[in-house]
Amino acid sequence: MRQTAFVAEIHGNQAVVVSERASSCGSCAGKASCSTLGSWREGSGKGRILSLRVENTAGAKLDDEVVIEVADDLVMKTAFRLYGMPMVGFVMVGGLVWQGLAMLGSDAADVGASIAGILAVMAYYAWIWKQGAPDGFVAKIIEVKRY
Repeated sequence: MRQTAFVAEIHGNQAVVVSERASSCGSCAGKASCSTLGSWREGSGKGRILSLRVENTAGAKLDDEVVIEVADDLVMKTAFRLYGMPMVGFVMVGGLVWQGLAMLGSDAADVGASIAGILAVMAYYAWIWKQGAPDGFVAKIIEVKRY
């Protein structure tokens, strides 16, 4: 997906761009996830103004109009990474711990499974925080329009 935006801030090799949400967002299956994932934040109530931190590979300067490119599948991949995998981990680890404690005859199998599932989710989020964004999970400035 390509989007026209304006450079609001420069931070080394990254820029913060602001724009109105693309009209193509209305037909996107993952449109509800954008603000949830924190990639696009809604502005001050003056329309659908959004901001995003992107790689400044084109050498854009403050107040330049730019075209940014975001992979079409980025939202769905990010949603799965941030929501799907932790849910799978919670269910799998909790189920295994519950089964193990139940086989031992523990009365606290439910509590132990819940705690283990929560710890698994916390460990997963700590792991992805340390790992950072994988390749392909970035938006880039592909064109600078100077007038």
